[in-house]
Amino acid sequence: MDRRIKRTRNAVFNALLDLLVEKDMSKITVLELCKRADINKSTFYLHFKSLDDCLQFCFQTIMDEIIEISKFISYNDSRYKPEEVIIKLLDKVEDKVDYLYKFKSSSICGSAIKVLKKNLVDSIVENNGFTLEDNYYEVASITFAVAGCIDAVIENLPVFKKDELLRVICDMIRSRSMNIKTS
Repeated sequence: MDRRIKRTRNAVFNALLDLLVEKDMSKITVLELCKRADINKSTFYLHFKSLDDCLQFCFQTIMDEIIEISKFISYNDSRYKPEEVIIKLLDKVEDKVDYLYKFKSSSICGSAIKVLKKNLVDSIVENNGFTLEDNYYEVASITFAVAGCIDAVIENLPVFKKDELLRVICDMIRSRSMNIKTS
């Protein structure tokens, strides 16, 4: 990708995140975003069809960062030593938590969260060499853990408490692992 395109998209990404921390998405205008990103409106429309398209690009960028982390998640390591994996994921969430809370009220949130869950599960499953046919239990466990973590962080909890979430998620994973050992 051309450096100018990267620079422009990065400027828009950062400007939108800054604006989302300050106000609701419905109150942000293209002109305001362009001013913050130091670009003109025609440049914005060369890269994005609309503000929703821009928001989707920003969410996709964050999602790609999370998916990149998931490529290094070992299923067995995460079952028995979940702290390392969960801390990395929660660190990424913590970096963008204000944006994510604003994102919850956007028109694309529901569908974007669904895509994030699917992509994260698919990435972990693929990187561990699992198939649904041969590793149904593992795939179901990954799906449950991913959905629960994302729902807890983005959809249901009004406040992000990293240490508490880390403890809850790790306890859940460990108790599930203990049930597997004893059954």
